[in-house]
Amino acid sequence: MALEVHIVTHTHWDREWYHPVERFRQRLVTLVDELLDDPPAGNESFLLDGQAIVLEDYLEVRPDRAVELERLLRGGKVEAGPWYVLADELIPSGEALVRNLLTGRRVLRRLHATPPPVLYCPDSFGHPAALPSIAAGFGLPLIVLWRGYGGPRWPDGDTVRWTSPGGDSALVFHLPRDGYEFGSHLPLTAAEAAVRWGRMRAELVPRSTCGVMLVPNGADHHARQHRFRDALTLLEQAGAADGVHRSSLRDFAERLTERCGVQRLAEIEGELRDSYGYTWTLQGTLATRAHEKRLNAVAERLLLREAEPWAALAGRSNSSRSDTSRRALVHHAWRTLLAAHPHDTLCGCSIDAVAAAMELRIASAINQAAGIRDDAIAALIGHDPVAAHEARDRWTPIVVVRNAAPRVRSGVAIIDVEEFLADVPVGPGSGAEAAAAGPGDSATVRVRTPRIPGLGALQVLSRTVRQSRTESPRHYPDNDLVAVSRVAAWVSDVPALGLASYAIGATAAGARGTRPARAAKDVRPVVTTTQSLSNGILEILVDASGAVALADIDTGRCVNSLITLLDDADVGDLYTAAPRARDVEVRFRGVRRVHRGPLRGELALDYRLIGAPSIDRRGDADVTVHLALDAGSPVLRLGVSVDNRRENHRLRLAVRTGFAPGDSTEVWADAAFGPVLRTPVEIGAADAAIEHAPRTAPLHRYVSVFAAGQGLTLFSDGLAEYEAMEGGIAVTLVRAVGELSRNDLPERPGHAGWPSPAPAAQCIGRFEAHFAVLLHGRRTAAVVHEIERTADDVLNPLAGTTLRSALRVPAPVAGVELSGQGLAVSAVKESDDGHWLVLRCVNLTHEPAAGCWRLPFDPGDAGLARLDETYISKIECNGRDVEFTAAPRGIVTILVGGT
Repeated sequence: MALEVHIVTHTHWDREWYHPVERFRQRLVTLVDELLDDPPAGNESFLLDGQAIVLEDYLEVRPDRAVELERLLRGGKVEAGPWYVLADELIPSGEALVRNLLTGRRVLRRLHATPPPVLYCPDSFGHPAALPSIAAGFGLPLIVLWRGYGGPRWPDGDTVRWTSPGGDSALVFHLPRDGYEFGSHLPLTAAEAAVRWGRMRAELVPRSTCGVMLVPNGADHHARQHRFRDALTLLEQAGAADGVHRSSLRDFAERLTERCGVQRLAEIEGELRDSYGYTWTLQGTLATRAHEKRLNAVAERLLLREAEPWAALAGRSNSSRSDTSRRALVHHAWRTLLAAHPHDTLCGCSIDAVAAAMELRIASAINQAAGIRDDAIAALIGHDPVAAHEARDRWTPIVVVRNAAPRVRSGVAIIDVEEFLADVPVGPGSGAEAAAAGPGDSATVRVRTPRIPGLGALQVLSRTVRQSRTESPRHYPDNDLVAVSRVAAWVSDVPALGLASYAIGATAAGARGTRPARAAKDVRPVVTTTQSLSNGILEILVDASGAVALADIDTGRCVNSLITLLDDADVGDLYTAAPRARDVEVRFRGVRRVHRGPLRGELALDYRLIGAPSIDRRGDADVTVHLALDAGSPVLRLGVSVDNRRENHRLRLAVRTGFAPGDSTEVWADAAFGPVLRTPVEIGAADAAIEHAPRTAPLHRYVSVFAAGQGLTLFSDGLAEYEAMEGGIAVTLVRAVGELSRNDLPERPGHAGWPSPAPAAQCIGRFEAHFAVLLHGRRTAAVVHEIERTADDVLNPLAGTTLRSALRVPAPVAGVELSGQGLAVSAVKESDDGHWLVLRCVNLTHEPAAGCWRLPFDPGDAGLARLDETYISKIECNGRDVEFTAAPRGIVTILVGGT
């Protein structure tokens, strides 16, 4: 077999890490300036890593050199993409990875360039099982990766075929043990080059499956090495018999794909989270700076389930879509969030300045998404803020209830009801007007219980008084003092991915668009005592020691001692957990009744953790666990608030399953594009001497445990690490450490990064998290369907806000509805080109599933598409129904036209 060895000169560019982005960008400008001043010639190329954001970073400083950079990109002398950022791949959702690739494509298209046909993943800390589907969905036949794969538990060889749960496959080329630094710092004498090639050959050739090999010539933040052309020539001469030559990533990918297309390859499937003994896998980052993972999940949900769908539907509701499209705003919000997704950023393994900047980006993305959502909702219900501002005397305050699920829903909604108290003038002369109007001190105002006749009796959860502005794009805001009541209300039949509006006020019962809510006759109220909750489905009991028992009333199934707080010392760093047992007392301090029902009942349990020794006289941490039941709901909601006062420890919430000791269990955890079966990674002593394999694993929205015909699912609102333990599931609330990297850990000897203090990663202060528990049966298609629907109810609940400036009560607004057992909505968005509504779902079952999207408009046409929105084939519509069949674990993307 003839050998081909492709030398690709590159830089691996962590956009931020041990320096903030601003400092690394200064070095990037110097690097790219050099490329433009002395461009690659002949067969040379330079790979600006697999991401396009570095192009934006450079052009932000050097816009005058855009034409030069574009010319090199078009000619393949400089390569970038297909990603927008080199993201962590186990923490973001599958849709976030798709938005990452769509954004990277847009950046390159603006520069009239295309990326190499490679999903280039040189340093991600593991890879999701669905990555081959993502590669196939963007027409990328090859994945290049390093961490997460390699060692004795995988096939020999550098090239394999990897198949996703949905049946898509891709070639995988696995980098050598030294990864993307394998060919760095090439020698500058013939003798040294011969020795170096001999060492390289000894590693490359025995692993070569197809005879096509890659030598990456570069390293972290490295410009081209000194006298790089001489170095490349010397290596070419030393390896002339083996076909060593300078090349590009595109040429390498095309030759490897061609060679391997006629060769039988070893096949792999599942997640790639095991490179123990080959290179560091670094799975301890899943719980580093845990609150930032949760914040990111909040931002993703807001974009995916509210901003994108309602913005797309609002655009479709108007024939002049070019005037109403919010596509550019949605793209900008995603770009902001994706800038927080690089593996050193989202994983939390960077200096504190990087973490602080990341949190600001995520907060910005949340603010953008909320604004897009609110403006889209106003358009969908026909609210004109300009006309409303000019008709203050006609205001008819309403609440708008949002349903972010693609099915009609009824149940308890939490609604913020605002009621006018007083006008608050602002600007010149406002002092005199305010004095004439009297005091506006909120402490003196008594808040009454609001009335929304269309919703019947309300349960008030909290009351406050605050300032509220009603805005118009053509006027100054109208500023008022308002009474705000957060209430629980029973709402019925809110349209799928739709909106329902209800008038506020004693005389509103007959207003158009409202009707009294009709709770199902078998929905029982929540009954609470000082130590119990019951809604006729579940019963919760708290004993004098603080132990919680959860019982299913119909089946009699009971889980005693449901929750436990676990606390260990952690002497690790931001990459690697190093838990150590320590003496700690979890002291129960009592239970309080927060809400009595009848729609929501809630108890609060207070605990204090006291370690030996404690650094604070109040102990190490105060923890409050909120237990809540809603009428008609089969889930127990768990809210956890922590006031952390201790450094170097790991605090976890453990939820017991109630299975009998010794029962054989099966763990399925939600991941990118559907749940995966998880078993612990078991490694030998030799591999463990390089890096221990933790028992923890990535957590997206939920993890389910099944045994002996029963199951329990724990839902999480964004914390990214769990451990399946004997008898239960533990989720990491806080992993408090203070060093970027240490070299004295038995769990991972050596520095994984540049040693730097990271005191903010101790996470001192307050932190919140939210969970829910569902009891169910064995794993069947129906149970999988139930779990997914419950995930929507928990993480995308019915919710409502007040629109005080409405001029009428709008009729209900229907969005799109998805039907089909085991089908889960993945995306509802405007296509990148603006011509289509994109509808995507995932079949979570292992059987074919018949599905249907029901539209709120007449579709002009519809077609199947790839993930990158490339049209494949036409689908016939049945009126407003778009019917399809999803393959087992398949991802189905449909493009719909019409208005």
